[in-house]
Amino acid sequence: MDPLSRSLQSIPQQLKTALRQSLQDRRLYVRLQFGSALGLGVGLILAVALISDVFSTSSTRLGDLLYQAPAATRHVVIVAIDDESLKEIGPLPWSRATLGALIDAIVAASPRVLALDFVLPESTPEDDGLARALERAPTVVQPVIGVETTRYLSDARTLPRFDFVLAPTPMLRTRNTRLAHATIFPDSDGVVRHIPLIIESNGVRYPTLGLAALAMYQQRALDVRLEERAVVWDAQRIPTDSYGQMKIIFANPTTRVIVSAAALLRGRANTAALRDSIVLIGVTSSRAHNYITPAWSARRLASVEVHACVIETIWRKHFLTPQDRLTEIVMIFLMAILAGATVLHFRLLSALALTIIYFLLYLGYAFALFSRGTLVQPFYPLLALVLVFIGAMIFRYFSQERRREALVHLFRRYVAPEAVEQVTRDFDRGASPLSGVQRRVSILCIDLRDVNHLATTLSPEALFQLINQYTTLIVTRIFQRNGAIVQCTGEQIIAAWNLLLQQPDHAYQALLASIEIKEELAAFNLNHTPPLACRFGMGVTTGYVLAGRLSSAPHTEYTVIGEIVSIAERLAVRPERSIFIDEATYARVGDEFPMREAKPVKLRRQADSYRVWQVVLATGGEEIEDDWSIEN
Repeated sequence: MDPLSRSLQSIPQQLKTALRQSLQDRRLYVRLQFGSALGLGVGLILAVALISDVFSTSSTRLGDLLYQAPAATRHVVIVAIDDESLKEIGPLPWSRATLGALIDAIVAASPRVLALDFVLPESTPEDDGLARALERAPTVVQPVIGVETTRYLSDARTLPRFDFVLAPTPMLRTRNTRLAHATIFPDSDGVVRHIPLIIESNGVRYPTLGLAALAMYQQRALDVRLEERAVVWDAQRIPTDSYGQMKIIFANPTTRVIVSAAALLRGRANTAALRDSIVLIGVTSSRAHNYITPAWSARRLASVEVHACVIETIWRKHFLTPQDRLTEIVMIFLMAILAGATVLHFRLLSALALTIIYFLLYLGYAFALFSRGTLVQPFYPLLALVLVFIGAMIFRYFSQERRREALVHLFRRYVAPEAVEQVTRDFDRGASPLSGVQRRVSILCIDLRDVNHLATTLSPEALFQLINQYTTLIVTRIFQRNGAIVQCTGEQIIAAWNLLLQQPDHAYQALLASIEIKEELAAFNLNHTPPLACRFGMGVTTGYVLAGRLSSAPHTEYTVIGEIVSIAERLAVRPERSIFIDEATYARVGDEFPMREAKPVKLRRQADSYRVWQVVLATGGEEIEDDWSIEN
């Protein structure tokens, strides 16, 4: 064949490939278009929700998962009035004499700063002895507690204000004492995430206990002022909100140095850790762990532990600042559009896995920023991924999956179960439109009408049982050869190759299946009790057919139309009851099987006869004769 002829013959296939690729590209474009629009819509809605703080509580709680609790510093030691101390010394309140003895035991270990986490507002006869114990300490920080009436004003850059504070009795305010506030404000959900670095009452400003203790330890001035989202302390800028509240980094409590108050009072404690340190005295008994924190390793803490974390946050200069609003909005749009543009191309489980991967990547990004001091709220990006996933799966279901389910239901009747997925995938890609396509196939028709002659000797139940056995044997072999069942009745079975699956050797597979079926039917008849004399005719033809779906509610069928189907039926009913093939099939596989030319078939509306070949079957080297009446 000359190159020009080959090129002309390849044009239809090239056009078919180009059309198929165009259809796939169009579907891809539609998915990309819808996915991008879905992502933009979800991003816009969530950006408005973010600006309006609609989900502020949920967003904050999900952001708590990012908290990473570092190890506590050895420069901060807690002298704990714990359960053991309460059991051994007695319940609270302890006498001023007992507190004085405890302070003397601590001062003997040479700490640099002593901070109390309890207020002693009432005078007692023992105050003088406690005051002398406090004066022997290098530096003392005592707390005041704000009694709130007007905690926050509406204006930004305004400190929390209180009408008055609960302060230590004047006798205990020694010359080396600095007053600082110990007020802790949980958020609206009851979780402590911030602490005001300064409060104000009657014109007097009080720094927080941790900041005051650290200033005394580092011998720095407590020159503290509030600026735009920051508190400036002795030229150091500490990021805060507009009310001067700093986000706390909560240390892992298992790494903190804690000394029992009872052990100190009884002389059992190792006091080496107290030297040159900041010592906080506070109640840590099980009933005192009243503050819920966002760090899971430090879920509930006593107030003295919270103040220790405040000291360490400022000491390390590991301050947390919320991600700026513009970046949050950009990340919402980025995650929504990315998911919308990609998730639509995958089925449910794969799309879910991809969505989870996107969120895990975002969490990795959030953890990385947290370690650098930026607190990212992953709630809105997660919500964006979830909404895009739901929207994409709904769109995919109505645009693809519902159609796919119908295809699976349709083709399950025609091909082997293991081939349904491949057939459905090919049709989903537009390989063979359901509306109709021309295909070159090989048809196998098997005539079963000889079984009807047994109706006079068998009961209806036995006859149908026999027909079912024949049908099962034939269909199983056809499926094993990747054929498709086109028609299956009690009198005739029609199968096709290269119809639903791409099969370059379709003529060979069809003929091989017919030979295997013929031999298995013969063996079945021989082994049956009593032996059966049913004979089956078969016709194999190759050529073009029209294939498509015929819909008539409530039934839908996938069928083929073409002259070769009628010819296969004509060959199957020949009286020789053998396997006959047409000229097109013989041209493809005639050299691979023993053949001999049979009497031609006269077709309606055709002047020339249709050449036919008969397959010569042999078992054990001997030909199986089927009463052939061959006319050459």
